[in-house]
Amino acid sequence: MKTRITESFGIKHPIMLAGMNWLTTPELVAAVSNAGGLGNLAISAHTPENLKSDIKKIRELTDKPFAINQILISPTAKANMAVVIEEQVPIVNYTLGRPNDIAPIIEAVHQYGGKVLATVALARHAIRAAQLGADAVNITGHEAASHGGFATTLILIPLVADGVHVPILAAGGFHDGRGLAAALMLGADGVTMGTRFAMTHECAMHQNWKDVIVQASEQDTIYIDVGDPAVNSRVFKTKKIEEAMTKRFSLADTVSSALDAKEKMNVSWWKMITSGLKTAKGEDGMSIISQMKYASQTSNVDRVMFSGDTENGRMPIGQVIGGIKEVLTCQEVVERTVAQAEETLKAKYGVLA
Repeated sequence: MKTRITESFGIKHPIMLAGMNWLTTPELVAAVSNAGGLGNLAISAHTPENLKSDIKKIRELTDKPFAINQILISPTAKANMAVVIEEQVPIVNYTLGRPNDIAPIIEAVHQYGGKVLATVALARHAIRAAQLGADAVNITGHEAASHGGFATTLILIPLVADGVHVPILAAGGFHDGRGLAAALMLGADGVTMGTRFAMTHECAMHQNWKDVIVQASEQDTIYIDVGDPAVNSRVFKTKKIEEAMTKRFSLADTVSSALDAKEKMNVSWWKMITSGLKTAKGEDGMSIISQMKYASQTSNVDRVMFSGDTENGRMPIGQVIGGIKEVLTCQEVVERTVAQAEETLKAKYGVLA
């Protein structure tokens, strides 16, 4: 299935693995790339040292194109991006960046022949990314796991398609070929899937979560709205989460979360603080309070993913869990999605003819 995305990124099928911190291991990234899609390594939780190791491992497991995903407001972003550029990663996928930080990255990646993909949740941010020189945009809708905006993918795709000249990937609400066909008809050039690839044999997410998700419906997620699209988050609905939403913002819990993040990223308090101030001052910058809420939401997510505890903590997950009823291999996911998309498009065109 050829689209502008497959042509630009040198992949076989217009399907990308969403950048899911902790879950996108080298094994999962390589499996998606080997299946003909675009594997995507989320690196915001990486240190430069383990990033180098993971890039090396991906290249040992596949000779196909792959991407990295970096949240540019992360205190480790600058150091990680230096590694990415040094290693000449084929596709660089960024999110939550300031123009002054994004422009040098785009220039550096283009110098070695790489491509840059911007992940955004607002149509105007997609337009801005294209203006800055991004080769493609990944627009994330309200249905998506973790951080999506308030607008749904159905609304966002045509808005972005009308506003940019670069290829478009659509994220949020996709798990099969009917979704891929719909995205293409709306003006996208491919789809990004996270929850669907989390429910594969190659994904290291605990089996307890896979068992729960297979039984879940589309009503079993909850959107945590704190008033900032960059901080709002869709997670699996539990009694603990529902109770937490009725409580007031806890400064003590947030400081504890910041300490946890600092230790995981192996950065100093000075680096954490200066990075936060820089982010707050940028264009569409996140306030310090928003950044603290962001830290609170992402704290311990990795433990929740791998501990098997399905009652406590926050598990980012998309509304598509209602349509996922079996665990497959990445190869099966990609092949079935493409085949169903082709069948759907042929059937509809046949009816119209």
